[in-house]
Amino acid sequence: MLPAEADVTRWLAAAGAAADEVTTTTLGVMARIEAARAADVLATLRDGEGDFDMLVDLFAIDTGEGIDLRYHLRALDRDEDLYLSAYVDYDGEAPSVWRCYPAALYPEREAAEMFGMMFAGHPNPKRLLTTDEVAAPLLRKSTLIRTWEETRRD
Repeated sequence: MLPAEADVTRWLAAAGAAADEVTTTTLGVMARIEAARAADVLATLRDGEGDFDMLVDLFAIDTGEGIDLRYHLRALDRDEDLYLSAYVDYDGEAPSVWRCYPAALYPEREAAEMFGMMFAGHPNPKRLLTTDEVAAPLLRKSTLIRTWEETRRD
């Protein structure tokens, strides 16, 4: 089920966040929030009237202009999903939401490593998937793709 856009706007206002856009897409209800306020907004959505008690997923997308963080929340009692989008500049920083949703620990590490960003307040910001020899954020559009010859083993 989908929450009503008016409810989402009210819940975000209670969190002190101005929802720039609240729209219904094919995925569900999507709201754009300010990245710097993400931890406060998610905590209010969890503890307040919204009662979104589960972080289903956190992932990042390189838009070509910056990084778009996506938070997928679920209210289990109402069987409602909500998607939040927060823009972060390249090499920028967003607050960690792990205190609110501990399930964010690994997805935040993955996003930080693969897109070259930081999550302020994350308790273990070490690399998760690659070694220190991998210099470039691999999932950025600016990262060159290796040729077939470079990947071929002799």
